Amino acid sequence: MLISASVWQALTEAGVTLVPRGADRVELSYAGARAQLTVVSSPTPLSPSNIASLTSRHPEPCLIVVPAASPAVRQAVDEAEWSWLVDTGQQVTGTVRIDGAKIVLRPPPQAATRSAKRGPVPWGTFTLVRRMIQRPYASQRELAALAGVSQPRVSQALNALADQELVRRTPNGWIVRDIDEAIRWWLESYPGPGGISTRWYGMAPAVEQARRVVALVGATEPTAVVVSGDVGADVIAPWRAPIRAVLYGRTGANLEDAGLVPAGGDEATLEFNVPRDPGLWQPSGSATPVTNSLPLADPLQILWDVRRSPGPDSEEAAHRVWDVLRRRHRDRRDVA
Repeated sequence: MLISASVWQALTEAGVTLVPRGADRVELSYAGARAQLTVVSSPTPLSPSNIASLTSRHPEPCLIVVPAASPAVRQAVDEAEWSWLVDTGQQVTGTVRIDGAKIVLRPPPQAATRSAKRGPVPWGTFTLVRRMIQRPYASQRELAALAGVSQPRVSQALNALADQELVRRTPNGWIVRDIDEAIRWWLESYPGPGGISTRWYGMAPAVEQARRVVALVGATEPTAVVVSGDVGADVIAPWRAPIRAVLYGRTGANLEDAGLVPAGGDEATLEFNVPRDPGLWQPSGSATPVTNSLPLADPLQILWDVRRSPGPDSEEAAHRVWDVLRRRHRDRRDVA
C-alpha cells in the first residue's frame, strides 16, 4: 500500500482528511485548505540525490512516504516544499503541506528502517492465475485477453507456473493442475492490491454502507467500484452477517457524503481502496455479477479480504468462499 492503515490513522488523528484521486494521487484537506499530491512511496530510505531526481520529474508537489529519512533528506524535501512521512510500521511522523498550512507529525527519538528491497509486483501473473481459476481450458490468446497482458508475457508466466507444477497444457488449453493448490499458492504469494487505502466508520449495517458507497462512487460510472470482503462473500457464499465492508474504486471519494466518518483501523466498519492491482476487476467484456446493486470484485479478491476480516469466525467464512470457488471451477472444467 502506498498509504498504509497507519498513515491513514495518523493523518486522521492530525485532522487531515485524505481522499484518493487515483492509485497514486490523493487530495488532502485541513482546516479549509486543500491540496492534491502525488504519492511516492519507497520500501527503502531515499537519498538527497533521489529527492533531487524526483523533484526534476514531478513539477507538482508530492507526498514522500519512506520507512526512514535522514536529516539531509528531510531538508531536501522541505526545501522543495513537498510533504514527507516516515512510516516505520509502528509509528508515523513527518510534515504535510496543504496550501500553505504545515501540519507536523512529531518524530520519535530514533527512526526505524526496513532492510528488504522489493522488486516490481508481477500483477500479470497474479491476474493470469485468477483468470485460469475462472476459465479452465483457455488458450494463450484467450488468457492474454482475459488478463490484459501480451501473449509473450502470458507465455513467460505460464512457463514459470508450469515449472512450479501449478498449471499444465492440455489439447484443449491451459488449466491449473489442482484448484486447491492454485488458490493456496495465490493466497500465500499475493502481496495485496497496493494503491491507497482509507478507513471509515458508520452506524448502518455493513451491507447498507457498501450500497451507499456504490451509489455515491458509481453514480456516473457503474464499473468504477466493486465490492469485496464480508459483503461480497455474503453474496456468493452467505453464512455470517458481514462485519466490515471492503470496496475498491478506480478513483477516490469523500465518503462523508455517504454518511461515514474517517476512522482508525480497529474501529473502521468500511475500507475503501484505490488499488494498483488491475486483476481484482472482472475481465473487460464479461458480465460482472451484480446482486442488490452490488457489483462484485474478482472472487479470489473476496476470499483474500475475507481472510483478513475481523471476527473469530472469519476463517470459517473464508473456507465457505473457497468451497464456492472450487465448485465453480470444477463445474466449468467438466462442461468445457
